[in-house]
Amino acid sequence: MDRKIRKPTQKRSLEKFNRIVDAAFKLFNEKGYYNTTTADIAKEANVATGSVYSYFQDKKDIYIQVLDKINSSFDYPTKDFWLKNNTEPINNYIVFKDIFSEFLKIMILCHNFSNTFHDDMKALELLDEDISSAINENDLIRTQKIYEIFDILHIPFKSEFDSDIFMHYSNLLVDDVCHKVVYDNTSKDIDLYIDRCAEMLYSLFKASTTYKE
Repeated sequence: MDRKIRKPTQKRSLEKFNRIVDAAFKLFNEKGYYNTTTADIAKEANVATGSVYSYFQDKKDIYIQVLDKINSSFDYPTKDFWLKNNTEPINNYIVFKDIFSEFLKIMILCHNFSNTFHDDMKALELLDEDISSAINENDLIRTQKIYEIFDILHIPFKSEFDSDIFMHYSNLLVDDVCHKVVYDNTSKDIDLYIDRCAEMLYSLFKASTTYKE
C-alpha cells in the first residue's frame, strides 16, 4: 500500500507535526502500539484529532514516522563520534577496544525505547507488510551510513566481501549487546558485556582487514 505522510514545511505546522510524533513515541513506549489510539495521541500532543488526520492516514502512518525518527536519531551521534576519532590508530588493540567501548555506550544510550516498544516492533515487523517495509528501508539506510563511516575511517578491508562480513556481524554484535543491556534486567556487569563485545569486534576487524600485526 502506498502510504503518503504529509510532512509540513511551515514552522507552526511542522511544530504540530513533531508534537504528534513525539506524543506517539511516548505513548507507544508506555502503553504499546495496540493499546494506543489516534485520539490518545492527539490528546497527548494537545491537538485536535482532525489535525492528526491532516498529516497521517491512520495510527500506522504515525508509527512509521516514529520508526523513521528513531532511525535518524542514531545518525548524528554515531557519525560525529567517528569523525572525531577518524585519525585514531584503530588497528592498535588497546585503541580499538577503548574507542569501540565508548561507541557501544553511545549506542546503548540511543536505544531510548522501552521493552514494550521493542517487542511491538518485532511483532509488527512480522505481521504488517507496511511496517515491515518501513523497517527494511531504514535498515538499508543504516547500512549505507555504516559504509560511509568505513570510508571516513579509511579502513583497508581485504575485499568488498570482507567489508560486508564485518558490517553484518558488527551490526549483530552491537545490537545484541544493546538489547541485552537495555532490555534484560538480569545483566549484572554491563561493562563486561561491552568489553567482551569490543574484543570480538577486534578479532573480526583483524580478520577482515589488511592491517599488519
